[in-house]
Amino acid sequence: MSQKYKCCDTEFENLNDFKRHIRSRNWHRLNYSDLIRLKMKNETLYNIIRNPNILFALSNLITPIQDKGILYLPFTKQRTGLVLKRSIVGKLEGPKPDIDLIKYKFTSDNIVYELGFRVKKINEEYSELLVLCSMNVNIGLLGRLLPSEVLKTLQKMVTPQIVVEKVSKNLSAISV
Repeated sequence: MSQKYKCCDTEFENLNDFKRHIRSRNWHRLNYSDLIRLKMKNETLYNIIRNPNILFALSNLITPIQDKGILYLPFTKQRTGLVLKRSIVGKLEGPKPDIDLIKYKFTSDNIVYELGFRVKKINEEYSELLVLCSMNVNIGLLGRLLPSEVLKTLQKMVTPQIVVEKVSKNLSAISV
């Protein structure tokens, strides 16, 4: 079975088509979402997702500091005794209500993450949470010239799938 590549809401059948797409523009978008059922009252869930300190502590990825945020990047292998640059500082906006979504936005020079949360009451004891995340990345001229490097760099990044899975897993753990 061949590996499939996804970018900008398009799925590519082979690596050459994907690389051709990477070369076509500077900005690219990745999306991911998940719907989770939680044993948590609606009000409690709203209180968590409206508070950036609690919400991002659960994700263990972004640390809010006033209107800024620090996004911690994962290590590819365990290191001890070294101090490495493994974070990105950006502007953190939110929570912003938008119709029935609560939105957050993390913006740095070349990366923009957008998070959205939609709460649905199932009954007095259970709620459903839709977690949406998108990442816009500016790969620049070097990325367009060397699309293989884009693939290597993405493996070191916090993709939308990682963000959604961490939030979902940690919210599920406290809802039991």
